[in-house]
Amino acid sequence: MLTNFIRKKILQTESWAIDQTLILGVVILCSIGLVMVSSATLDYSYEKTGSSFHFIARHLIYMTIGLITASILSRIKLDFFNDYSKYFLIMSFALSLIVFLPGLGKEINGATRWLNLGFITLQVTEISRLFILIWICSYLSRNDVNQAFNKCLLMVIILSIILIFQKDLGSIILLVSSFFALSLILGLSLKKFFIHLVIVCFAIIPLIILQPYRLARMISFLDPWSDPSGTGYQLMQSLLAFGKGGFFGLGLGSSVQKLFYLPESYNDFIFALIAEELGLIFTLLIIIVFYVIFLRVFSLAKKSFINNLNFAGNLSYMIGFLITFQAIIHIMVNIGLFPTKGMGLPFISYGGTNLLVMFICFGMLIRIHIENRKRVSQGVQGGY
Repeated sequence: MLTNFIRKKILQTESWAIDQTLILGVVILCSIGLVMVSSATLDYSYEKTGSSFHFIARHLIYMTIGLITASILSRIKLDFFNDYSKYFLIMSFALSLIVFLPGLGKEINGATRWLNLGFITLQVTEISRLFILIWICSYLSRNDVNQAFNKCLLMVIILSIILIFQKDLGSIILLVSSFFALSLILGLSLKKFFIHLVIVCFAIIPLIILQPYRLARMISFLDPWSDPSGTGYQLMQSLLAFGKGGFFGLGLGSSVQKLFYLPESYNDFIFALIAEELGLIFTLLIIIVFYVIFLRVFSLAKKSFINNLNFAGNLSYMIGFLITFQAIIHIMVNIGLFPTKGMGLPFISYGGTNLLVMFICFGMLIRIHIENRKRVSQGVQGGY
């Protein structure tokens, strides 16, 4: 019985269809990530662990797990996620709350948003955010967005309240912005959009003012030179990296800032490291790759709606917004246009859970491509 359920309800056994543009974009970003994480961590890794290859080895492990996960997900019918979306919503809340249980949650840098499984530590906010977005995509595929918006917003607010206690404002911003963008593109009335957007913005202000460290980050964002050795230190070192790199960079492996000047140069500030070593020209090429992926995902969403695959269309849009907004926030933080947030660059930055979530999204996009090809081959309206 279980075997039949897996074969008929979950797994799809037809041959793969390959979205070459999407795959090439992800391969380029992952390759850059491997090179830059290696460059950023050789000295730091030796200082911390006694081995120069500790971090790059872990990054390779995370990437391998991610590729395997993406491969599996590309063979799972989208109907599985659509039919069982309510369970993903439940798991989203459950995972967000489980870190508060003694012995399971792990505090890092004053924030409790990691689940300690012994052999691995997961940042549950990344997974919770993805799960609730899957439910939103499913719910909006069956209901008019103007009628379903309030219920979806309520679920987003509930999860955001939990994330407040995990001190993860970055995840809240990414979750809310992705949800609002999807709602708008699906036809949410502009009046309702702007009214709720203003309310959300005013709700975020107290979260900044009432937390001293967030207020300090905001002040340092506005004037990093007011406290160059304190709250403004990260941003100043990031801007120095851009200045030193110029148009063509200092050369791969030649960064000065990564030598214990620029914090998190392998993660939150890897874009600044790329600018220092490979130059402004190379950073622009990375932005172009993200832009191509964005266009490809949106094209996939439009094809899905043409082929009457509404859930697939919603999911494509949502994944596109999730990847794009995270990349934009990361880049803006690195160049001083957004307050400092602990947010990596998709497919490039070091980080186990975020990299895994990105590969989950990648696997789903491949699956969406496959189901569109299948629908077209069956003679349903639409082309590819």
